[in-house]
Amino acid sequence: MNKLLLKGFCFTVGALALAGLAGCALVLPPEIKKMERESRAGAAQLKKARPEAFRNFTVGSQTMHYVEVTDQDPKPLILFVHGSPGDWSGWVRFLNDPELQRKAHMIAVDRPGFGASGRGHVEPSLARQCADIAPLLDHASPGRRVIVVGHSFGGPVAARLAMDYTPKITDLVILAGSIDPGQEQTRWYQYVADWPVVDWILPGDLVVANREIRALKPELTGLLTRWTNVTQRVSVIQGLNDNLVPAENADFAQRMLTRPSSLNIIRIPNMNHFLPWTQYDVVKSEILKHLQ
Repeated sequence: MNKLLLKGFCFTVGALALAGLAGCALVLPPEIKKMERESRAGAAQLKKARPEAFRNFTVGSQTMHYVEVTDQDPKPLILFVHGSPGDWSGWVRFLNDPELQRKAHMIAVDRPGFGASGRGHVEPSLARQCADIAPLLDHASPGRRVIVVGHSFGGPVAARLAMDYTPKITDLVILAGSIDPGQEQTRWYQYVADWPVVDWILPGDLVVANREIRALKPELTGLLTRWTNVTQRVSVIQGLNDNLVPAENADFAQRMLTRPSSLNIIRIPNMNHFLPWTQYDVVKSEILKHLQ
């Protein structure tokens, strides 16, 4: 195959894979683009107002980046965990919210492989992702509530944190979380996207997202016997028109969460996957309940 044909082949296959991944909404759909722009603007605003909030720490060879909004008063800690792909800025509206700033100490972390936390390096293990994030739990004030909020892929990360670090976490909020292994299916374009000639074409965050999502099903299967370890207060919010994380994930949560100190499952009709942006008031209201 000559170089011209090879180049054409690579771009054709790459375009097909990218189209497939876009159809799976690993990139934001048009109706979310306005909110993405607002997130970028909010992130710039926060960086200007609180440059000291942007911080790093090291776990082994992994540098982790996070944004921390707090003051001297001891308050409950909220730890926000983003989806795939994504970074801390998806939570910027919460971080900039004056009411939440008054009531909570907030941290939004870049998960391993995204943002400034080793961007481009794939970490398929939920246990290792949680081990990299867990030092942030030590920022909590003694005796105060610690609420972990996870969206999409951040849902299983948040759940695994609650399982592995139970004494440190009091509350769990899962937003459209990919927690049911029975709902995880690998599509043809996810295999194609992993070809070397294709991942060279695709944006780096999509490559990382594809690889960690492909590894998710066995990771979730390994947690099936551990859901009884979740004894915290739990809320699950799920859109019933979510074409990325099926509504059955909320049913899975209802079946598997047999020992939480409280459980509230909110199913929103005609709602898509992007709850932190499209249902901000609902999500914020539920978080405020966990601050009490």
